[in-house]
Amino acid sequence: MTTLKAQMVPAIWVLDGNEYVRESPPQGENFLEIQGRLTVPPGALLDPMALSEIRVRNTRSAAIAKPQSPFVVGLSILTCRYFPPETRAHDLSRRIVGHDGSLGLSRDSASAPLTLAIEGSHVDLCMAFAGTGRMGGSVSLEFAGHSFTIPLTPMERPRQAAKATADPPTRPYWDGLLSSRATLIAGLCLLILGLGTLAIWRWRTHRAFLPARHAKSPDDPDVATAEGDASRSPGYELVEPERVSSEHCRTSFVRVGTSAGPGKADFEAALRALQGERFSDADTLLEQAITKGLMATFECGAWSMRGQAAAAIGEIPRAISYFLKALGGPEVTAQAALPAAMHLAVIYRELGLRADAVKMEAVATTLKSVNITLDPEVNRRLKQSTQAYRRALRATHPTGLKALATRLLHRPRSTSAT
Repeated sequence: MTTLKAQMVPAIWVLDGNEYVRESPPQGENFLEIQGRLTVPPGALLDPMALSEIRVRNTRSAAIAKPQSPFVVGLSILTCRYFPPETRAHDLSRRIVGHDGSLGLSRDSASAPLTLAIEGSHVDLCMAFAGTGRMGGSVSLEFAGHSFTIPLTPMERPRQAAKATADPPTRPYWDGLLSSRATLIAGLCLLILGLGTLAIWRWRTHRAFLPARHAKSPDDPDVATAEGDASRSPGYELVEPERVSSEHCRTSFVRVGTSAGPGKADFEAALRALQGERFSDADTLLEQAITKGLMATFECGAWSMRGQAAAAIGEIPRAISYFLKALGGPEVTAQAALPAAMHLAVIYRELGLRADAVKMEAVATTLKSVNITLDPEVNRRLKQSTQAYRRALRATHPTGLKALATRLLHRPRSTSAT
């Protein structure tokens, strides 16, 4: 076991059917999560082991502390994702990780313990422990006959920025097909709007031929100024969303490789911050990691993680930009491309950019073997943030009849007499 890390986390993601759900510990407690790379030398075989044979102790009171065994195990792909603990007798829960290895859970009978099996050269293993109480500065892990002392990374409270995603639910743009009555009302509204626009146009045309004394006086309100003030609405600096191009639609991907580079420490710290839902901290650390330098595959992953952090706090334009940078990188990994493609598919679908959404859904389909899914709660919040972004764009970039009415109302008046 190498690159071992231990930290207290407020929640974990556990597979429930075809989706991952967020599982929280009892009120006032946290889970202890341990991550590490388990490597099997060439030609060697790791015998299956029961989860009860894996134990962790608090080193602060190791002599009297009761050892704990993990209640769930899983794999780390950007963040930890866990198998369900309710594997039935003779069933096998197995997950393949690229071409490098796989992790499996099974039990021989209903009363037999869960057994962990590893295949391949290495896997990035995650283990979650419950009921650990208050922990000291490090923990002691017993695994496969070896003992490891692991420093415990303190957990920081999420900042207020992370709460920005918990907006109240909004109604979708379309609740279904319009009824006959709704269609009639909509038609009447359009007719009234059209007649009003025609009346305004005729009135302005008539004013153009009035004598000069009816022209605008110095005391009249400045229509141009009012128009300028309206353009300076709160969302006037919003930019149009970036679009998908051919370079973002990869069909082949490279392996992750080994983490290296001057930005390695910042990258690993960002992973912990992202899992702890400290999204602003994660973005800052990832920016530092990219600036200092990372391997090309890890820089691709860093851009994908920055996109997830930006999406979590509702900054949709930045999220789109970061996800597209991840997909357009020189060495794109499946582990970075799949979260980017899944997020972008939801964003473009909510923005009404169907062609871009279809392209991202196609990329995600080619990567389903990686077995990452978008959490339902993350998906709901992402839709809410994207809908708010779309409404802001519409307010600052009016189109159709609204734009026509604005042009007619603010058309310059004639000051010449005939």
